[in-house]
Amino acid sequence: KQWYQRRVAITAGDILDKRPRANETIENVVIVDNIPVTDSSKLVKLTNVLLKIFSKCGKVDSHHIPLDENNKTKGFMFIVYKNGQEATNAISSCNGYKLDKNHCFAVNRLSDFEHCMSIPEKWEEPKPEPYKPQVNLKSWLCDPECFDQFAIVHGKNRNTAVHACGPNQSFPVQQREFWTESHVKFSPKGSYLATCHKQGIALWGGPDFSKVGRFNHHNVTYFQFSPCERYFVTYSKTSLSPEDPQNLIIWETRSCLNKRAFSLPVLNYWPYFKWSHDGQYFATITGDNLSIYSTPSMKLLDNKKISVQNIRDFSWCPCENWIAYWQSENKDIPARVTIMSVPHCEPLSAKNLFNVSNIEIFWQNSGNYLAVKVDRTIKNKKEKSTDCDSALIPLL
Repeated sequence: KQWYQRRVAITAGDILDKRPRANETIENVVIVDNIPVTDSSKLVKLTNVLLKIFSKCGKVDSHHIPLDENNKTKGFMFIVYKNGQEATNAISSCNGYKLDKNHCFAVNRLSDFEHCMSIPEKWEEPKPEPYKPQVNLKSWLCDPECFDQFAIVHGKNRNTAVHACGPNQSFPVQQREFWTESHVKFSPKGSYLATCHKQGIALWGGPDFSKVGRFNHHNVTYFQFSPCERYFVTYSKTSLSPEDPQNLIIWETRSCLNKRAFSLPVLNYWPYFKWSHDGQYFATITGDNLSIYSTPSMKLLDNKKISVQNIRDFSWCPCENWIAYWQSENKDIPARVTIMSVPHCEPLSAKNLFNVSNIEIFWQNSGNYLAVKVDRTIKNKKEKSTDCDSALIPLL
């Protein structure tokens, strides 16, 4: 009997120690807004889709999707995680997550709503916070010697060194071991240094190369800055998960926010997107279509692709929002090089070329001229030969 009482006491004590407390439980609960509104017949399928997404952030202890009087979902759900850290992971990872083009999640902690309900009716002027100077991303331009900088990776420990380079000398300004796991890259205007890691990409800047940003995308294979440095593109050959097959992500550089993601097959070339000089547009070829997206909406221009039969390659003008593209020959239709304005998608100039096997497009640095290198196939009675030619396309 004494053993039984002692056993019961110990078990009851263990249970009481693990009982949930109000202030802890509310921190574990998140509210997900903007989920699809559907009837009860599709509730099970919807629940499975949502739990697959949010279970990646932590263990889901319980969940609840409220229904209205018509047995339809109300557009939000409650998720209870095992601890507050997992709830924090869900907010940071899934807030702004695009389930489809009509549903973008807004994830908040339940305690945030409690805080909003407890706001006093009498307004008090907030106290100004002390100013904290930001890192000067253009500090290298203040060098009195006007030295350029370059980065090299060497050695077994992936030693990375940033060197200042002058006319007659070169010396390191920053050296670190294991600074990157593969390679490094400066942004087009020199504001950032990007390093590649298994967990994602890190951005460094300022005179001491302090960390100024991080993009959480595992096993990145390729990455790219937009010419204006406002956007950053990462691509991994492995998708985020079977339930979330998106493997190319476009981020906002300063805020490190996921602006749009794409599901692509394994790429053996890079870049997938080509950017306009001002970062206002980015484009790619999909079959016989030219897909042009605009920023910051990240949507297709006029919500549709541009049909261009037999399009093979294109190039943005370095100073205007013009695109030069070429189409291969098709039976009796000759190859064609076209210059098109964006966003109106009106042709500015075009030229037909004959007996073409391949074309390479080159813009002059200031955009005043467009040159094309043409590989021609000359067919003789006895043999075929390849001849290289070039042409200048008038812009206007």
